[in-house]
Amino acid sequence: MSETTATETTETILVTGATGKIGRRLVEVLRAGGHDVRAVSRSTEIPFDWADSSTWAAALDGVTAVYVIPPDHPFPADAFAAAAVEAGVRRLVSQSGRRIQDLSALAGIGPDVIGMHAAQNAVQASGIDWTVLQANNFNENFSEGDYLPAVLSGEVALPLAGTTEPLIAADDIAAVAAAVLTEDGHAGKVYEITGPESLTMDEAIAAIAGASGKAVRFRAESPEEHDEAMRAAGLPEELIAFLNVMYRFMRDGAMNETTDDVKRVLGRDPIRFADWAASTAKTGVWSGAPDA
Repeated sequence: MSETTATETTETILVTGATGKIGRRLVEVLRAGGHDVRAVSRSTEIPFDWADSSTWAAALDGVTAVYVIPPDHPFPADAFAAAAVEAGVRRLVSQSGRRIQDLSALAGIGPDVIGMHAAQNAVQASGIDWTVLQANNFNENFSEGDYLPAVLSGEVALPLAGTTEPLIAADDIAAVAAAVLTEDGHAGKVYEITGPESLTMDEAIAAIAGASGKAVRFRAESPEEHDEAMRAAGLPEELIAFLNVMYRFMRDGAMNETTDDVKRVLGRDPIRFADWAASTAKTGVWSGAPDA
């Protein structure tokens, strides 16, 4: 249990990106805690689209706190923050990436180009209570995200030879998000939230293989090989530059340290990767074959 005190007043909390990895988990946690939640995406009853500001007013109407899950692409973050303040929102919490400001600077990319950097800057400049959650890469990248097809194919290839990272479970991110949205004591803070241990990709894939019984291995690509693969996949040059810097950051050890921020907020340790892999394997997500 956190030492901070839960807010007693009735709130309506807006969660954007409510159908995604973190959004849907956060909605479940908040509702289980008795909070009034407005979960929005482009397909919800109250539609919400980052690219269509005409959808914002209805989503923000009567809302006291917002969890911003930004898109990967550029979006009008400052305009949204201003609209939230105008609507009477008192608290903005933004999901971001660990040390995103350093990554953007090294890549030579302006903060408006990467959605999570733009969102982070916008909430910090909003003039109301704000908190930023800077998370390491998610465990769920292997079960719901970009790495799942590679896991199903039996080989995950990344330019991360010998690199360690404290991958974090989406359930932990959602729990921290719920706490900072509904408790006092988190305003003006940037939390770097990580898993409890820093693992190599070999170790992470071995944990998945052991838990699932699936023959899957990690292959370390060279940065040049991965760069070529990203271009072949048609990724925008600015995104490729950003990802190359991120992988270089990781190879240099800039993102390999664990923090105690999850425990500071929740009063408990984050979920171990092996425990996450064991519970995820029971869902059968790794039992299938890759898509044809």
